[in-house]
Formats: sequence, structure tokens, C-alpha cells
Amino acid sequence: MLILLVSTALAGSHADLQAVLNANVSSSKVDYAQVKATGALDSYLGWLATAPEPAGRDDKMAHYINAYNALTIDLMADEWPVDSILKLDGGKVWDTRRFTVSGKAVTLNEIEHKILRPMGDSRIHAAVNCASQGCPPLANKIFTGSGLAGQLDAASKAWMRTNGVKIDVNGKSVTFNNIFDWYGEDFVKEEDCGIALDDPKHKAAACFASKHVGAEQAAFLKAGGYTTGYHHYSWKVNAR
Repeated sequence: MLILLVSTALAGSHADLQAVLNANVSSSKVDYAQVKATGALDSYLGWLATAPEPAGRDDKMAHYINAYNALTIDLMADEWPVDSILKLDGGKVWDTRRFTVSGKAVTLNEIEHKILRPMGDSRIHAAVNCASQGCPPLANKIFTGSGLAGQLDAASKAWMRTNGVKIDVNGKSVTFNNIFDWYGEDFVKEEDCGIALDDPKHKAAACFASKHVGAEQAAFLKAGGYTTGYHHYSWKVNAR
């Protein structure tokens, strides 16, 4: 009976986050003014501070992806109005702000670099959101351990459809999101589909993209014979 009660409490608390996303996130845009005015995330973040850390890998990963996204939304709402997260703390907000998650004081960078990235799944970069238009789209659904694989694939596909990769078939050029450069080692470790590109980061990015785009674009990426680079990353806030 105790296990059932804990499980129910956990689901209810994540339901609090889902309710916030339902009410305030549309097409990856956030109504930060409304989140601020209503204190929409207070209940969820209050629970998150003392919630037990899940033991299983997928449950733990989902837990911290949700935490990262909720904390980012909340800090932007607290500072609203602001046109870019880079305006906060001299552009170092990922290291300067500390939050309590599952009884631990952590920064956003610690969540991403010390907890999520060591789990060894580059798709997490499609799931965490930095409150900017250059980021992968913010999902309006919470992540769950039981559905994590499908949700990470969906997030990766949404990322490739928007700002993850830009493919110019006629111009024979491909550019990638700067995340593939900044966190290139994560993709290089996992991605090698035989695409003939000299730059290992570009090769890994093309392999990742080829798994999450349509068949024609995937065939183009795998064939090679195009120039590669990175496109502009917009730090403009992803506000509704």
C-alpha cells in the first residue's frame, strides 16, 4: 500500500507540471507573463524540491528533464519581462542560480552536464529547453520514464523539423544547430552511419539528423556531396 501511495503522489505532482504546460505553452512558445502572474509553477517546484530521486535510468532522466524545463520557465517568469536569457546574470544564469531538486542544491548546468549527459543519450539535447528560439522546441508534454524512448524520438524529430538542421538540396548545402558543435562529443560517441564527411561533428550531426527526418532528406544526407556548417542560433526569448 505504501508503494501505491508514493506512486500516486509522484503522478499527481507531475500532473501539476502538465497543467502548467497545457495552460501556458503553445507551439513551443511560453506565456511567461501569465506564469508569473499566477505563480503557476509554485506547487510543482515545491514538490520537486523534496521529491525522491527515481532509481531507474529512464525515470531519473525524465525526472531531470522535467526539472530543467520547469526551472527554466520559472526563472524567466520571475524576471519577466526580459527579451533573452543571456540578459540574466551576465549570461551566466546556468551557473549562478541554484535550485533544490530531490533534496540537492543544483544549477541548471549541473543538471545537464553532471546528471543528464552522463546517462549517455544525445537525444536529451532535443528535450531540454533554454527559453530561446534557437533551442529545440519546448514540448508541451511532460516526460515520463515509461514513455521516454518515444518522447525523445518525437523531440528529436520536432527539433529537426524546426531549427535542428537546414537542408538545401538544390544548393547542396546542409547547416546544423550550434548544439551539434557545443555538445559535439555526445553525438560523435553515438553516431557513425558511414556518411562521408571529414569533420567528425558534422558527420555525427548528419547521422543524427538522418534518423529523424523524412526518407528523401535522409537519403540526401547519407549520400554526401554537400557543404556543411552551422546556422545562426537565436537567443531571443521563446515567448508567446
